[in-house]
Amino acid sequence: MKLAVFGGAGFIGSHFVDKAIESGRFHEILVVDKLTYAGSLLNLNSAMTNKNVKFIEADILNYNAYSEFIVNFDAVVNFAAESHVDRSIESPLIFAQTNALGPCVLVNTCMEKQVKRFIQISTDEVYGPIMSGESVEESLINPTSPYSASKEAGESMVMAYWRTYGYPVIVTRGCNTYGPRQYPEKLIPLAINNFRNAKEVPLYGSGEQVREWIHVEDHASAILEILVRGKPGEIYNIGTGMRITNKELLELIAKALHADPNLVKPTQDRLGHDFRYALDSTKIVRELGWKHTHILENSIQECSGW
Repeated sequence: MKLAVFGGAGFIGSHFVDKAIESGRFHEILVVDKLTYAGSLLNLNSAMTNKNVKFIEADILNYNAYSEFIVNFDAVVNFAAESHVDRSIESPLIFAQTNALGPCVLVNTCMEKQVKRFIQISTDEVYGPIMSGESVEESLINPTSPYSASKEAGESMVMAYWRTYGYPVIVTRGCNTYGPRQYPEKLIPLAINNFRNAKEVPLYGSGEQVREWIHVEDHASAILEILVRGKPGEIYNIGTGMRITNKELLELIAKALHADPNLVKPTQDRLGHDFRYALDSTKIVRELGWKHTHILENSIQECSGW
């Protein structure tokens, strides 16, 4: 099988490339990445030693740079995205271009080049805040930030290719992801770095916001399972049920690093900060038999080695 991974030099994308190699299913893996600040060839150090892996530096919006390389591929998985909510508040148009227009350009190119399957990686944030219960794949979509709105627009464009043309696409909606290689602007690596260096660790507002967490290796394995066995036209939540407040999370990290918990300092809350996310991931468990293997508390204990 021939696989192309867009955004494959990023955090989750690079772990997915590793999982794809380990699976032995693909005799050719093409990684396409723009190499923005959050993408690095260092994330592909191990992958690029494999003779079946090739790399192209290209922007998802520039189809001329990659279209001829994906002709008749078996699958394309799209991780390419701007993903930091704070940056989306500061520069929303960049997010609209990459996250909304980008998937449209890519899925259209894939259909033209007869790629057999397209997987769009989205986020639980498209559901917006949920004060109780859990979001299922059929739940109301209610994005609140420029980031989540742009991701919702991108996945809607992709799904339109299934509903209009019958082109085989799948959308995944994953919860907050953590683990090695994550860019240090995100909460867990930022906290780790600051605790290590005895610097203040910012905590938005009350710190009572609830997030669901998944280890990057579990997230990558779920996407691989969806790629291989998922049904075209479907949406799959990828979650763990492991939910914790931001305040409690920082307490866990401080304990794991034997750091001073008093370094945590409340700061002005983020504009439009969603209070709670919670996914119902019954579908992927029931239909594909996928299960997460990492436990948040245990993984945090390993964070000193990241």
